[in-house]
Amino acid sequence: MLTDTSTGAGQAVLLHDRCPTLAELADTAHRLAAARPDLCRVRTVGTSRAGRPLTLLTVGRAERNVLVVAGAHADEFAGRASTVELAHRVLARPALRTAATWNFLLCLDPDGAHLARRAVTARTLPEYFAGYFRPAAEEQPEWAPAIGAPLPESRALLDLIDELRPALQFTLHSMDVGGTFLQATRDPADLAAPFATSAAALGIPVETGTYDTFWLRESGPGVFLMEPHHIDRQESSTGMLAPHPAARPGDTGGVRASTWFAPQRHGGETVIVEVPAWTSDRLGDTRPAADAPRGLSAAADRLRTRGALLTELLDTALPHLPADDTALLRAVRSPLAASGQLADEWDPGALGRRLLRPGLMTRAKLAGIDLWAHRVPVRAAALLRRAIEPAGARTAPEAARLDALLHDWCARYQHRFRPVWLPVARQAEHQANIVQAAVELHLTA
Repeated sequence: MLTDTSTGAGQAVLLHDRCPTLAELADTAHRLAAARPDLCRVRTVGTSRAGRPLTLLTVGRAERNVLVVAGAHADEFAGRASTVELAHRVLARPALRTAATWNFLLCLDPDGAHLARRAVTARTLPEYFAGYFRPAAEEQPEWAPAIGAPLPESRALLDLIDELRPALQFTLHSMDVGGTFLQATRDPADLAAPFATSAAALGIPVETGTYDTFWLRESGPGVFLMEPHHIDRQESSTGMLAPHPAARPGDTGGVRASTWFAPQRHGGETVIVEVPAWTSDRLGDTRPAADAPRGLSAAADRLRTRGALLTELLDTALPHLPADDTALLRAVRSPLAASGQLADEWDPGALGRRLLRPGLMTRAKLAGIDLWAHRVPVRAAALLRRAIEPAGARTAPEAARLDALLHDWCARYQHRFRPVWLPVARQAEHQANIVQAAVELHLTA
């Protein structure tokens, strides 16, 4: 991890164990461009729905392009620090600039990041959820094209991909509690070794059981191939996917219309690198799960019960809110809808029967489902608490109830998974290690 603070606030804050704010990240980009105009340049490649700029930092002048996307999800901050780390590595290592020109999209969803800004400095789960924001599914720019939701941020990224024709696109993601894993649109087996080496060196547990990758082929521990037909099959069972009406020639709708698969039009591929803010060692055990039906039933029941309670609180509060269609209220409805959908998917008496196929359910996968059964209601409660805040005294009973639920559910979440804070420098170093390894494996000869 670089420690030079002379090129902007974004680098300096890593020394204080927090991710840069968007202003600090932009400051670093502009300082780099001013200090090294021969190699660095900054431009705006689009604007958000609220008119915020989508800023691109470019480093190098090689023929081939690499695109690194940060801030696709408003509640995921590690990519900001990783972008700073990567930009400094590229400047310090001529071989990386010879391999490709590096293009860093500093934040794909600046509107969402603005609403989540209070959570950037959180060091505990209660602090994190007190400022929590993640937009509704149809307002998440990477995924929106897959469900037919036109967003200017998505259009800007798709246009940028068509302009740059990147040999590799990296999208930097993180989560609250978990381990590290990666997904790629081509078989990532050759990344398994550097991925494992980096995770071990930095003390980051590898997550093999996340529900995000439940049906994907694993090319190594925590290393998954994104196969569109498997993703479509899983997501369509929740009703979350619909064909994209504006899909370009060659797209087949569904996940292929997402920004992840867009580089394939130009012979490129995408790698998604996930890193946790708080680690848990419960998510990597590949031994067969014991009593999977009971665990699945418990997770489904938790989601249904908590989802019903939050829906009742939302319905009670709605008449007192000054507006019934804010970004926060729209965001609340996504995890509430997911609660019922996921509960049906996990219920061993319904769709969950398929999860009991012999050899499928490992301890890590059951723990991953258990984690989502805690995470989804906490997210919904946090969003609802913020959504009703403008009503003040008119929603005081609901606010008090939500405060109590958040306290209780966060405590249960922490007791179940024993999260340990992962210093930001290690979050950033790990993501940068994987990006660098992929470039060196595929773009240097």
